[in-house]
Formats: sequence, structure tokens, C-alpha cells
Amino acid sequence: MMDSLERQAPLTCANCGSVNVSMRHVRSAFWQDDRLVVVEDIPALVCGACAEQFYEDATVVGLDLLRGGGFPAEEARAELYVPVFSFGALAAVKRGS
Repeated sequence: MMDSLERQAPLTCANCGSVNVSMRHVRSAFWQDDRLVVVEDIPALVCGACAEQFYEDATVVGLDLLRGGGFPAEEARAELYVPVFSFGALAAVKRGS
């Protein structure tokens, strides 16, 4: 059965006005207190022109439920190593040039 977002045609991007919008599965990062977590396989409409992502209401509710559950580490499918940079250090280097 087709999702309600896929039945609507043609779709127009609310950000840039392009009609190059398609259903895809994306990933997004969320902060949970001091932890950064990534959720994969999120169904979204994605604009091919500006890359803006739009979610159906049911998807937003599902993401809210995940957040409300606190993203328990034992339920994670995988872990990523994420390097952390300081913008202040970059700005100090630029000022010194």
C-alpha cells in the first residue's frame, strides 16, 4: 500500500519551490542530554534541488516516541565514532594569520 506522501503528485518543495521531490530513507542526528544519537531509515520526502527533508506526521510521532524513550544504548543497532572540533580554535588560527 502506498504511503499518503507518495500518493500526492506533483509535490513542491516548501523551501525552494522545486518539484523534484521524492520519497527516501534518511538519517538524522539528535541530542539527548549530552549524547548525540543518530536515527537511520527515517522515511522522508527529500527535495532533489535543495536537499530539504519533510516528514509525515506519523514519522514525527515515531521520532518523538524514540526521543521520549531516551534512546537506550542497549537498543542501538551500531555506534559511530564522532570527532569533535572547536570553532574557537579555528577562529584563533584565522586571527593569527
